[in-house]
Amino acid sequence: MATTQVLVLFALALLLTMLFAGVDSTRSNETWHEHAVENPDEVAAMVDMTIRNSTVRRRLGYFSCSTGNPIDDCWRCDRKWQLRRKHLATCSIGFGRNAIGGRDGRYYVVSDPNDDNPVNPKPGTLRHAVIQEEPLWIVFKRDMVITLKQELIMNSFKTIDGRGVNVHIANGACITIQYVTNIIIHGIHIHDCKPTGNAMVRSSPSHYGWRTMADGDGISIFGSSHIWIDHNSLSSCADGLIDT
Repeated sequence: MATTQVLVLFALALLLTMLFAGVDSTRSNETWHEHAVENPDEVAAMVDMTIRNSTVRRRLGYFSCSTGNPIDDCWRCDRKWQLRRKHLATCSIGFGRNAIGGRDGRYYVVSDPNDDNPVNPKPGTLRHAVIQEEPLWIVFKRDMVITLKQELIMNSFKTIDGRGVNVHIANGACITIQYVTNIIIHGIHIHDCKPTGNAMVRSSPSHYGWRTMADGDGISIFGSSHIWIDHNSLSSCADGLIDT
């Protein structure tokens, strides 16, 4: 009788595992289908054409500030770009061309490089900024090195804008972009990322949860849309630099 009960319990556990695996697989397939680009070759051709046109304009001397890089040319020619940072959201090309990040929100100034508490981050820290529900354009008060204790889980409609300062995310956990939309990360250094996890981490003002081990990628992207990662330096991570 005891043996029969054990077998029944084992069979039930196996069935539940298969059912949940099926749900996860279905969700994953639906996510990939939802975010798939219909004409990737067309997008790639558009990028190539944009770069060629920008290079030609530089050679012809149309703009004295022209670099030949269409993204740089889009915002660097504005001498007051620091007062109009959100114009960057109009400069994207390629697969991230529709990303608006935190364009429609307020500015958030990161003044504290510390990451003492991944569950209850302090205002003024990068973690506190990226978990908010509202759109935010995140900038930095000064040069800083941010060593994250656990992966930085981003919420939707955020821009991390490192232009004008020297910002490093290094020597700890790095960035996770999972099941969110409209993220722009521009002009920061990400390096020496390490595996972290088996810890509680906050992902929004109202939610935190247990995170298993992260691989140590520089930026991990999964199940997300309208993501633009541009003009960043990534190196020396334990696993991949950008993992999708």
